[in-house]
Amino acid sequence: MTDAILAALRAALGDDRIGGDPDERALAGQDIFYSGDPVAAVAHPRDVAEVVALVAVARTERLHLVPRGGGASYTAASVSCTPARAVQIDMRSMTAIREINPRDHYAVVEAGCTWQALEDALAPHDLEVPFRGPVSGRLATIGGAVAQNAIFYGTGRYGTAAESVIGIEVVTGSGAVVRTGSLGVSDALPFLRHFGPDLTGLFTADSGVLGIKTAIALRLRRRPPARDVTSFATADLTALFGFLEAVGHDGRASQVMALDVRLEGERVRQTGLRAKIDYLRALIGGRGSLVGRAAEGMAMARASLRTAPGRGMAVHVFVEGETAAECAAQMTMIGAMAAARGLSVADPSVAKAMLRLPFGPVTGLAGAPGERWVPVHFILPHSKALEGMAAIEAVVAEAAEGIAAHGIKVRHLLATLGSGAVTLEPMFLWPDRLTPFAEQMLRAQGGTVPADVAARPTAEAFVAGLRKTMIERLDAIGALHTQLGRTYPYQPRLDEGAAALFRAVRAALDPDAVMNPGALDTPDAEA
Repeated sequence: MTDAILAALRAALGDDRIGGDPDERALAGQDIFYSGDPVAAVAHPRDVAEVVALVAVARTERLHLVPRGGGASYTAASVSCTPARAVQIDMRSMTAIREINPRDHYAVVEAGCTWQALEDALAPHDLEVPFRGPVSGRLATIGGAVAQNAIFYGTGRYGTAAESVIGIEVVTGSGAVVRTGSLGVSDALPFLRHFGPDLTGLFTADSGVLGIKTAIALRLRRRPPARDVTSFATADLTALFGFLEAVGHDGRASQVMALDVRLEGERVRQTGLRAKIDYLRALIGGRGSLVGRAAEGMAMARASLRTAPGRGMAVHVFVEGETAAECAAQMTMIGAMAAARGLSVADPSVAKAMLRLPFGPVTGLAGAPGERWVPVHFILPHSKALEGMAAIEAVVAEAAEGIAAHGIKVRHLLATLGSGAVTLEPMFLWPDRLTPFAEQMLRAQGGTVPADVAARPTAEAFVAGLRKTMIERLDAIGALHTQLGRTYPYQPRLDEGAAALFRAVRAALDPDAVMNPGALDTPDAEA
């Protein structure tokens, strides 16, 4: 990047808002899994006007703008294909909670606000977003989660992040500021998503290709007075998927997850001291009797000492209600569903920790010290879930020799998504050096990063090949994805009418193709 272009960027935002430091630019070219070349610059806008100014410079100087939130992604959504021309837009300086409306049940927040910050701000009002956020909500920004269409807390009943969005304020590649839903109606409050065609949906799950989100309006609901969790275990996948389908259709659970018991045991033992202290603080300040909270703490301590209990899946079902008795009644009915399918009752202490501290330190972006971690995921209807799992297991079996040679562990996470779908998430862990970006994030969260771990590019390439093969196999049976980025195919899978519509919308919003080219299968660069 020339000095003249850097000067233009600094004139638009100020010298202190454009990062040209080599280390910062290098980290901006990476995510948890992918390592690209350093970007040309990093911008830290503070308001909508500064984002508009950045777009103007990008159009004049033929730059590419790559937005990033918390950064804990593994799909290269913010890893530019054209780093020499890329300016990464770090949205974490735009954190304001513009409005909380307790009566009309909406909030308007800037895109760099984290889910943890919003949860804390809503707590005095006894309100929450139906989709509460991803597990990484301590770091994950709301704008990033909406752009990636994140899943987790609340997904079992309320769907993905996008389904809790009422409206979006976005700066497009033409420099226009667009507001959608009733956020964009001059004489209305931002309380309703649908007023004419659903323009809000355009800017969800777009990986930043259709514009830079600067603010999001979210619907709220009253926070349930009581929450609880019940846990089961099984090694029978047919029984497990039958149970996930039954609980999904039943609709009582706010969240259902099934975690490989080996991974669950490993994660508990690997939890750093900071996370344990945070959990105990949450426990001490939690609801319920002191005796009950002490017993819960002892159960968690025992879980951290025991070895992983063999093979199979630990299944955790989260419920909510007006009273503890209502939660208990729901858990009794769910327990009957589990028993009818042969699932056994299991220790809920790990899930209790998540209940008490949903947004703990983000140390799960690595395995044990000296191990890397990366997942791949597939969303399937219940009718295809077992077929999808069989396809995953077939890929693992075919690659068994290489998996053993590289010391790769394959673990699994399953979760319901609304009433009709399930997410399959194979995870790969292997001895290798983390990307510097992942190292930085892990250290900041109290995780352990050994200094003497050698990089193993052949192992990384083998894992990348496993992910690619799984994507090809499961997409062939109809799997879908969130957080598409540059990892999951998008346009090639659309019918021609839908693909043409997407291209036309993008061209109208971003005539110079400055917005994150390469993501969602857009061309890497235009002539």
